[in-house]
Amino acid sequence: MIKVAITGGIGTGKTTILSMFADKGIPVFNSDEIAREIMNTNPLLKNEIITAFGDKAYDKNKLNKKYLSNVVFNNETLLKKINSIVHPYVADEFNSWIKKQDSKYIIYESAIIFETKGEGFFDKIICVTAPEDDIISRVMKRNNFSKDKIKSIINKQLPNKAKIQKSDYVIENVDISKLSDRVLEIHNNIIESN
Repeated sequence: MIKVAITGGIGTGKTTILSMFADKGIPVFNSDEIAREIMNTNPLLKNEIITAFGDKAYDKNKLNKKYLSNVVFNNETLLKKINSIVHPYVADEFNSWIKKQDSKYIIYESAIIFETKGEGFFDKIICVTAPEDDIISRVMKRNNFSKDKIKSIINKQLPNKAKIQKSDYVIENVDISKLSDRVLEIHNNIIESN
């Protein structure tokens, strides 16, 4: 089974593209969704987060996303810390999930494949890019973030040029009508390479 990763910066359209692969019957693993889920349900993970970030990390037994994002947003050390705590649990979930899959390939979605040095685990990597104006517009609507906060997030991410150089495929999310053709092209290429 070929292991494929989809990565890209905030607001590039990774989840939309992931759903296009899912529509083709490809098993997909959304690491952000899994991380959010297990941060609320896994007692060992909750305890590690509380130990590292204090009782305010949870409010009425639910992850206090606003508090945690405010704490880690401008602190690279704390951002790395939360990722180092959560990532092994997500990896365990993925390893359990992949054993249950029976497909020519699977797709794992994560914005931080390269930042967590995870690229070596995958056979193919797809990088999703989009124009900055489109990213800002999407994220402002979806997350209700200010333009300055979005630009700050973009500036903290690994630059597209570096991601593209390390990727096997690039999807430029400029024209929604062309996305499905590009996804089909990549899908067929992966199937044929197996």
